[in-house]
Amino acid sequence: MSWWAKFLRDTRGNTTIVAAICMPVVVGSVGLGAETSYWQFKQRQMQTAVDMAAYTGAVSLRNNEAPQQARNEAAQEAVLHRFDPALGALTTNTPPTSGSSQNDRAMEVVLTQSMDRLFSAIFGDTPIIFEVRAVAAFEEQSDACILALSHEASAAVDFFGNSNVALINCEVMSNSIASDAVSLGGSTDVEAPCFNSVGGFEISGGSADYELTGCTAPRVDLPRALDPYADVPTPFLPSGCSNIPGGPPGNTTTVSAGAGGVKRFCNGLNLTGDYVFEPGVYIIDGGQFRAGGQANITGEGVTFYTTGGASIAFNGTAEINLTAPTTGDYAGLIFFGDRDDYGENHTFNGTADSTITGAIYMPAGDISFQGDFSGDNGCMQLVGNTVAFGGNANISTDCSGTGIDYAEVPGDVRLVE
Repeated sequence: MSWWAKFLRDTRGNTTIVAAICMPVVVGSVGLGAETSYWQFKQRQMQTAVDMAAYTGAVSLRNNEAPQQARNEAAQEAVLHRFDPALGALTTNTPPTSGSSQNDRAMEVVLTQSMDRLFSAIFGDTPIIFEVRAVAAFEEQSDACILALSHEASAAVDFFGNSNVALINCEVMSNSIASDAVSLGGSTDVEAPCFNSVGGFEISGGSADYELTGCTAPRVDLPRALDPYADVPTPFLPSGCSNIPGGPPGNTTTVSAGAGGVKRFCNGLNLTGDYVFEPGVYIIDGGQFRAGGQANITGEGVTFYTTGGASIAFNGTAEINLTAPTTGDYAGLIFFGDRDDYGENHTFNGTADSTITGAIYMPAGDISFQGDFSGDNGCMQLVGNTVAFGGNANISTDCSGTGIDYAEVPGDVRLVE
């Protein structure tokens, strides 16, 4: 047998030969797989960049910044998340140019980037083009008729005991970062469009229950709401102090704010009979503003300002019927607390026939609302350092013409496309 025949019949080394022939295919497949994985990684990275950019732009729009400023902030956020302007094009649009959210509350971000081929260059030299898109939008602002201004208090808005509260078209807002910034306990039952907080929401035991008519769940981690009365000036304090004479039992005492429209009472004010307050500003400087058990207090166009550490304590059987002024510096305000009187507790108890039509504004004080109060057609607002509900109330934003300036709950921002 010739050497050639022997060579052809020899099977030694076949595996090596086959392996050598297949190796380019194996290496190519591994290379293509690695390149495809890299493409997927880069696309996810690009998607993260546009998601964060769109979200940042929507937050800027919600903060009432100009559209161009919002677009600039969106582009800067994309760069922070590894977008390289030298490798692609970033487009920001408000309102979006396509999709289901074409309105002024939405930010659209589109990123287009080309990538050179690696192993896949054997199939063609055209670059791979990626395009990713995201749209974020913020919800419309809503009115809050209960606002706790404290930045850190636990249970800054607290519904406790067996209170039964119905809030119609007005929401609850807490500016506190606490995990229980809005808290429900005991057997309280609350109906509201939504609970909102910078911090969290908590049900602290008992049989507390709630119904939300405007959102699917309490909204948390929101930015703070602005104080709606931050610009209201402090009343001028007259130099002298006045007294209210007590009339015979069964008679009504009429109280006037005088020619200047402002009257000052020092070291508290204790009302036990029937009183009618004429329009004006009444300053309680120090002591306690008390409404005794048999007190019957009425007044239209009145504002009571507490200062010098004064607090309010209304007895549960007192009948209170007060309406705020509708014009002027103190429009909408029935009770206004000194912004420096921290730690004062103001307790409002009343009968089911009592009405407070306007705002109870105690920016540094704590409001304890324990009576069966409501306003005319439910028109009332509570703004305090903290607000606690232990009684019944029916509160609404049906307050046209009353002068009330409601706090705006910031709309939630979310990716929508």
